[in-house]
Amino acid sequence: MLRKIKLTIGLGVLAAVIVFIASPGCAPRKRFDPTPEGEFEAAYKSYEKKKYPTAIDAFKQLIYKYPGSDLVEQGRYYLADSYFLNGENLLAANEFELLVREFPQGRFADVSLYKAGIAYSRLSRRPERDQNETRKALETLETLLSKYPNTEYRDSVRVQVRSLKDKMARKEFDTAMFYIKRKLYDAAIIYLKSVLTNYPECTVMPDVLYNLYVASTKMGYPDDAQDAKKWLCKDFPDTEYGKAVCGENEPAFTDTTRVDVEKKKN
Repeated sequence: MLRKIKLTIGLGVLAAVIVFIASPGCAPRKRFDPTPEGEFEAAYKSYEKKKYPTAIDAFKQLIYKYPGSDLVEQGRYYLADSYFLNGENLLAANEFELLVREFPQGRFADVSLYKAGIAYSRLSRRPERDQNETRKALETLETLLSKYPNTEYRDSVRVQVRSLKDKMARKEFDTAMFYIKRKLYDAAIIYLKSVLTNYPECTVMPDVLYNLYVASTKMGYPDDAQDAKKWLCKDFPDTEYGKAVCGENEPAFTDTTRVDVEKKKN
């Protein structure tokens, strides 16, 4: 009798286990094989689900454990992109650049340069601050255009490059104005000419040309002053600066001319 009771209980427990396993809500989680393919699939699942810290750890393990695998290139890209999408821009830029160095002819080369440039541009500071990240962004994006002129990202890159160059020009112009306000005109001229040479399409060009005209006049450099004036009058005659110094009835230059123009402009 006791043996029958034990057998009945045993069968009942077994049936309960079978029902539990078969239940749709309790299906066992998919297991990934401990192979490069299996671990890549697991890491990519985390990436797809936007679990970027988990994906980062998994892709790093994949690269470390299987350095000779064909999946390292993809793993490196998705590691970098996980950093990128998680807002860790410096780490993302470093990983994208490492990918390009390791696989210069790889299928992720142009998109990696593009995203590295965007990551650096996200780190770019205001014009009055250090512009090291801005320079890095510019160098990276210009390298992309040089190496892959037909890249699908070219239109976006050109917009980014113009914006970054404008920031660099503004930085040098602000430095020039610092010296002009202190009547250190020779130092100001160095920065103003640098803007003309390196960023001729920047939005502060009228300001640069006018203040180069001012500084050169003050220093007794008539050729430089006239060159700046001609450029200003040719390309920007309708600006406040152009109206101040161009035309037949051009007023004589005085110490207050620059101040008056700036007040009108503002």
